[in-house]
Amino acid sequence: MMIEAVSGIAATSGRESGDRAPGDFGLDPLGFMKGDPAKVERLKAQEVANGRLAMWAASGLILEGCQTHMGGIEAMSNSLNDNMF
Repeated sequence: MMIEAVSGIAATSGRESGDRAPGDFGLDPLGFMKGDPAKVERLKAQEVANGRLAMWAASGLILEGCQTHMGGIEAMSNSLNDNMF
């Protein structure tokens, strides 16, 4: 909880002044954002696409948990066991 509060303050402080773009936390230890601008834009687009895919996956797990009262791993193992030949 404390870590999220501190990171939330750090995340919004640069956006208010316009010094930071949304999603830019200044964390690039491997240097992926240095170099060819076209490659950087491609990486940013991939990040957005994968983030959206992860949100769909998480919403599917939450919906499944609400309907079956099982976690994702438990539901998957039940499904595999029920459909064995």
